[in-house]
Amino acid sequence: MKQQSNPSTEGLNSDKPRWDNWHIRLPNLKDQQKIIDLFQRSGAKTKSDFVRARLLGEEFKVISVDKSAVEYNRKLSEFTAQLHKIGILYNQAVRALNTYHSVKTAQVMLEKLTHYSTQILALQSQVIALTIDYRKR
Repeated sequence: MKQQSNPSTEGLNSDKPRWDNWHIRLPNLKDQQKIIDLFQRSGAKTKSDFVRARLLGEEFKVISVDKSAVEYNRKLSEFTAQLHKIGILYNQAVRALNTYHSVKTAQVMLEKLTHYSTQILALQSQVIALTIDYRKR
């Protein structure tokens, strides 16, 4: 009777080494720090994905953080939040204007609308000035 060979044990007994399990060491501290820095900036999910991409020459993106852009985005987010708040108040004033039909409430609501409109224009001019200042840098 012929003995059937198991495909999983053939790889262990053959002369070919297994290539699916690799371990490396980086004894130099500067090399370790450089690899860690590259890994963190690469955006790769795992270290294995990062090393595999480097060995096989695949392209990967390096993410760098611009400190001036962080401050610009923070201020821009603040302006967006303020604009959203003013927009909500503007919509409430328009609804109140459409709901109530007395002359006095209509005048008060129109004054509020003009005030909110000037606030919106002031915010937009601040955003434009911030963007121009950011582009000059």
